[in-house]
Amino acid sequence: MTAMVKRAVTMGNFDGCHLGHQALFRTMKAVAEVNGLVPTVISFEPHSNYVLRGPGDPLLLTTTAEKKEFIESLGLEFLVMPFTPEVAKLPFDVFVRQELIEKRNVCSMFFGHDHCFGAGGKGNYETITAAFPELSTQMLSIVLHKGERVSSSAVRNALLNGDVARAQTYLGRPYRLSGKVVVGKRMGHTFGFPTANLQVEEFKFLPRMGVYVASARLPDGKGGERIFRSIVNIGTQPSTGGNHQLAIEAYLLDFDEDIYGSPLALDLFAFLRSEQKFPSIEDLVRQIGMDVDAARNYNGNLLDHWE
Repeated sequence: MTAMVKRAVTMGNFDGCHLGHQALFRTMKAVAEVNGLVPTVISFEPHSNYVLRGPGDPLLLTTTAEKKEFIESLGLEFLVMPFTPEVAKLPFDVFVRQELIEKRNVCSMFFGHDHCFGAGGKGNYETITAAFPELSTQMLSIVLHKGERVSSSAVRNALLNGDVARAQTYLGRPYRLSGKVVVGKRMGHTFGFPTANLQVEEFKFLPRMGVYVASARLPDGKGGERIFRSIVNIGTQPSTGGNHQLAIEAYLLDFDEDIYGSPLALDLFAFLRSEQKFPSIEDLVRQIGMDVDAARNYNGNLLDHWE
C-alpha cells in the first residue's frame, strides 16, 4: 500500500472476530468499495486491556496470527497498531489526527455501538463525528443471536461449558486452537493412538477440559492444507504416569506421519466427554477407541470441513 491510498477503517481488539465484528467488517467493506477506499481493520496488539489491566486479562479467543488470517480471508487489509501506555494516554483527537489521518490517510471510520478509545475513553462515534467533520463516520447497532447480544464474553461462556456448537453460532465458524506440534509424553505411541501435542500461544483461551471431535488442518506444502477428522483431548492426562501438566493432544484419524515442529490448527466441532481417570491403561485404550468411532461417525455441523 502506498502513502496515497485512502482508507476506511475500523479499529479495536476484535477478539474472536465474532458475528458482531463481521457485521462491522462487511458494512465497512461495502461502503469502501463504493467510494474507492481500502477497507482496513486496525487491531490493537497486545489487547488494550493487557496494558490497562495486566497481561492475560482476558485470555484471547484469537491470537494475532489467527485474527490476521481470518480478516484477510474476508478481503480486508489488516494492520497492527502497537498498544502501549503512551498510546493509551493520547487524547482521542490527537490520536485520530496523528495516527489515522496523517499516518494512514484515513478518511472514513466505522464504529461498533459501544466502541471508545483515547485518554479517559472519550473517543467515540459522537465525539469524533463532531471533532472531525472531514471524516465520514458510521456506527453499527448491536448484533443479536436469538435475542442474545453477540460478544466475546458470550463466546467464552459457551466454551467454558464445552459448548463449542453454541460458540460456533456466535463466531460463524468453529473455535480454533493453533500453534506448533511439540514433543509430549509419547504415551499414545505405546498403545496405538499416537497424538500430536499442540503448543498454543501464551494467554490463548482454552475451552472446558475434555475430549472433542475436531478437524485437524496441516499445510500441504503447496500453499493449501490437508484436513483430517480428529479427536482432541484438553487436560492433564490423569490416567498416565509422569507429570500432569495441561496439554492439548490431537489424534488424527487415518494419519501416520512425523509432524513435530509443524504448524497445526484444530477446529473444535463437538464435546464428547469430560476428562477422567481410568482404572487401567486397557480401559483408557478402550475409551479412546470409542471416541475415535464417535469422531468417524460424526455428521454434525460444517461437513464441508472434512476431506
